Amino acid sequence: MKRKGSLRRKSSGSKKRSKHQTPLHSIGTEPTEVSGYKNAKLGRDCAEIRIAYHWNAMAPKIYDSLFGNHFKKVNRLFPVFFRTWIYVQTKFNLFLSKLCLSEETKNFLFFNTYKTKMSQVLNSASDIPLYKDEEIPPHLREVAILTGYRSPSSSVKECALSVFFATNETLNFWTHFIPTFYFVYQLVFFWDVLKAFNDSYYWPFIVYMITICIYPLISALAHTFCSTSDMARHVWFFLDYGGLSLYAYGAGLLIKAYSFPEELAHTIMGEYFLEILVFLTITCSISACYSRFTENLLWIKIFRLGAFALPWLWDSIPVLYRVTFSVDVDPAVAEHYILQFFFSFCIFFFYASHLPERLAPGKFDFFGNSHQLLHISGIMATHHQMSAVIVDMKDRRAKLEEYYPVAEYWSVQVFSLVLFSISAAICIFIFWARHYENNRMEKRQK
Repeated sequence: MKRKGSLRRKSSGSKKRSKHQTPLHSIGTEPTEVSGYKNAKLGRDCAEIRIAYHWNAMAPKIYDSLFGNHFKKVNRLFPVFFRTWIYVQTKFNLFLSKLCLSEETKNFLFFNTYKTKMSQVLNSASDIPLYKDEEIPPHLREVAILTGYRSPSSSVKECALSVFFATNETLNFWTHFIPTFYFVYQLVFFWDVLKAFNDSYYWPFIVYMITICIYPLISALAHTFCSTSDMARHVWFFLDYGGLSLYAYGAGLLIKAYSFPEELAHTIMGEYFLEILVFLTITCSISACYSRFTENLLWIKIFRLGAFALPWLWDSIPVLYRVTFSVDVDPAVAEHYILQFFFSFCIFFFYASHLPERLAPGKFDFFGNSHQLLHISGIMATHHQMSAVIVDMKDRRAKLEEYYPVAEYWSVQVFSLVLFSISAAICIFIFWARHYENNRMEKRQK
């Protein structure tokens, strides 16, 4: 009888201890604190206990051996990503440790060769000074963004390192830099699959794919290196506006080649669609660049919003007509275009409203502000536009080639002309910006 009672008391004690298991998110606990994880009758799920055991055992060692305190600083910004990366690397290292490899090979595969360099990089990034809005010139301030500004005279190295540390430009970079690889992959894939070089029917699509690889890459670089100087800021955003204008031409050429409604093909709009598009692309690029020399915030919005809204509206009218009135639209195509219009509306809404940061100034300085949401909306709109045209390009080929072909020179000669014209305009504005900055410097000295 005593033996049974002692067993009952022991069991109740075991249950009591199980309530105080170390939580999964705790770091730095000794593995012995996760008691009895092998016991299958524990109240908590056995798989969770096993994960907690391994994580608590290896996390402190990995943190210290890899990057120490510097890694913890970055971990505050991207905790899920880095903890997952640690787990995968540890499993990989355990697998390699079972193989018969030389020391040099182990050092290379275990990433020991670059741990010190990575630690130095993260240390440099964490030392980059950040400023509040009242500490920087007024023309560099963003609406309702109060903190996280980099120095207006940062070095190229500091700008490059800042994308790995929390500033108010960090996610502006990543929300366009990562999608660039996706679009480049799509370009290479379709170039190989479609054998586009030998088939002029696909040339408008290739031109479009080139433009959607260019504009997010230039935007990402502009947000990274715009803080080196006022002059560099002008140059990078001139290039950014030029990339967006080039994309507007690529999108219009794409729509005319594959998605133009048959009902409008022989109207004035159908006959002169690309000619008007070329005019809008060049003039609106000039308008966007000119907006950088205007001090009034309202006129800046009007110039830039108009510069990007007019080509978008011209490109969208045929698609909107086709989705609304045409009967030959594939439901999948219509769905993609509706989503494109939705995300395009989000672009203009976020750009004009500066929401949500206007509602809570300072709360969205690093994450979730309108410019980051604008970037994401733009990428999603581009993705759905591309997806819709891929279907049209395949299903409508016979009819388009027979009745509504687009001449080859629009994809080669005219595209080159548009590229040259935008580049020439940017060069002119660069010289103008130099003169503008010199005059402003003289006024400051006086």
